[in-house]
Amino acid sequence: MRRLAVLTLISLAGTPAFAQPKPIKPKSKAEAAAINAMLSAPDPDSRIKAADDLITKFADTEAKPTALYIEAEAYTMKGDNDKAIVFGEQALDADPKSYQAAVILCKTYAAITHNNDLDKAEKIAKIEKYGHTALDGLETAAKPNANLSDADWTKAKNDLMGQAYLGLGIAAVYQNKIDDANADFAKVADMDEDPTDLIRAGRALMDAKKADQAIQWFEKAAGAPNATPRIKQIAESDKTRAQAMIKK
Repeated sequence: MRRLAVLTLISLAGTPAFAQPKPIKPKSKAEAAAINAMLSAPDPDSRIKAADDLITKFADTEAKPTALYIEAEAYTMKGDNDKAIVFGEQALDADPKSYQAAVILCKTYAAITHNNDLDKAEKIAKIEKYGHTALDGLETAAKPNANLSDADWTKAKNDLMGQAYLGLGIAAVYQNKIDDANADFAKVADMDEDPTDLIRAGRALMDAKKADQAIQWFEKAAGAPNATPRIKQIAESDKTRAQAMIKK
């Protein structure tokens, strides 16, 4: 679901240049073909290979920030958080205005943060840094593809903002700022397209021994309009676990 949204933001628009505020201009047909191969690769492993090939063969390509972002996203899909962070940070170094890379970094650091981590404070600082970078960038971001309708751009932008709020909410949970966390999670519920992010919100609260606060987000996930039967099953199971924790 999100993969399609991301490709809409960076897709080629009938020319060898990206339909972005600052169009990317391949310097040769071979480079344009390599960019197209990267964008059309059907799975994470092939996207990683195509992005690596592009950067290796065309070291001065203007598409380097996009290639690095695509690698970060692909590693996220593979569950390789360490490499997602490496390539996400490289993407943001290459383009400090890459709100998509900032969202990936915010969420990935949130995913690897737990209540008893010895380096919890450092991880929280990273979550907050990248979360605010993403939100600040999205606040003023121009439509990246002229073919996107205003409605589709608003939907895509809101989804990215919702993901950033998930990370910020998790950071608040682990600082025992539960009211702030729930305020952020409410924005996730309103803006985020993926109900599994509400499950992540609830699990962070459970990890912080706030099972009573977690239940509402499992219920929201189960009741989301686009929740699949599997998502509903997982949300209900987590809700049962939270209720059992409260009874102990």
